[in-house]
Amino acid sequence: MKIRVAGIAVAVAASLVLGACGGNTDDDTSSSSASASAGPFEFPDARGKNVSLEKTPQTVVAQSTVAASLWDAGYQVKGAYGELTPGADGKLSYQAGSLDLTKVEVLGKTYGEFDTEKYALMNPQLIVDQTFDKKALWYVPQAQASRVEKLAPSLALPGQFTDTDEAIKTYVDLAGKLGADTESDALKTAKTNYESALKSVSDVAKSSGLKVAIMSPGKDSLYVVVPDKLSEGTTLKAQGLDLINPTKMPGAADVFAQQSWEEATAYQDVDVILVDARTYDGSKADLAKIATWANLPAVKAGQVYPWYAAAPYSYTAYAKIYQELATDLGKAKKL
Repeated sequence: MKIRVAGIAVAVAASLVLGACGGNTDDDTSSSSASASAGPFEFPDARGKNVSLEKTPQTVVAQSTVAASLWDAGYQVKGAYGELTPGADGKLSYQAGSLDLTKVEVLGKTYGEFDTEKYALMNPQLIVDQTFDKKALWYVPQAQASRVEKLAPSLALPGQFTDTDEAIKTYVDLAGKLGADTESDALKTAKTNYESALKSVSDVAKSSGLKVAIMSPGKDSLYVVVPDKLSEGTTLKAQGLDLINPTKMPGAADVFAQQSWEEATAYQDVDVILVDARTYDGSKADLAKIATWANLPAVKAGQVYPWYAAAPYSYTAYAKIYQELATDLGKAKKL
C-alpha cells in the first residue's frame, strides 16, 4: 500500500507509504559512477524480475528518496526527481536527505512532475524508483510511464521492507553494484552511529514504558499505522517500544487504518503520538479545531513528535531519526 506525498489529502487517500546529515563522502564519491566496474550489472527488481545489463550503468537517475539513500551509501546519481522543493527555510525536504542539487540534473521537484525531455537528453542508462504495487514506479507520472520506460531500463525497489536494517542493506548493496566503496570509513561510521541511536531508543523505551501510536491526521479522517506493516515500526518494536495497533484494524494489505474523527477518542491511553512529518506542520491550525484530536492526552501534553515517513533508507538518515526519537521519548512522561 502506498502514500503519495503531495499534501494531506493525497498522502492519506493513497493508502501508504513510505528516512540528514552529510553521510555521502562528497570528494571521495563524486567519481563513484566513473569508477564502477565495467559490468555486467544485475539486481533484483521488486516487480518480480532481475534487471540485467551487460555494462554497469553510468548515467543513473533516481526518485529523490532513492537518490538520497544511494548518496549516503556513497553513490551519486546524475539526475533526481521527487520531493526536492525547498521549504520556507530554504532547506530541502528531509526526504531528499543530503542530496546536493548543484551536482544533479533535477527532473521534477514534487509528486506529479517529471521532465521527460530533459530526461531523454541525459541519455539515461538506468532509472531507479520504488514500487508499492509491484507494477508501477512510485514517482513517475502514469501518463509518462510508457515513454520513460522506453528511454532506459528501470529498476523498482520495494516500498516497504521487513525493517530498516534490511532496507538500508539493500540500498548499500545497490550502491556497491553501481560502483560505490561500501567499505569506506564514512559508511562504517554512519552504521556505528545508526546502531548507537537504536540502542538509545531501546534504553528509553524499556525504562519509560510509554505507549506510542503512529498517525497521519487528515482533514476528514484519522489514519493510524499498523506498526508491523511499517519498516521502522518493526524495528522500533524490536527495540522494546510499545507501538500500539489501530483500535480498528484495516485489511491485511493495508498499512493504515482509516478512522473517523469521532473514533479518535479511543486513543485516550496513548502517551506519545508520532505524526506524519510531511503534512503535520501545515495542518496544525486545522487540527486544533478538531476537538477529538485537540483533547487527546498526548496532544494536550505536547507529546506529539515527528514520524519521518518516506525518509531515505540510509544509516546517516536513520541515525539522525532514531537519535531524535530517543531524545523526544526521553522528554515524554506516562500520562
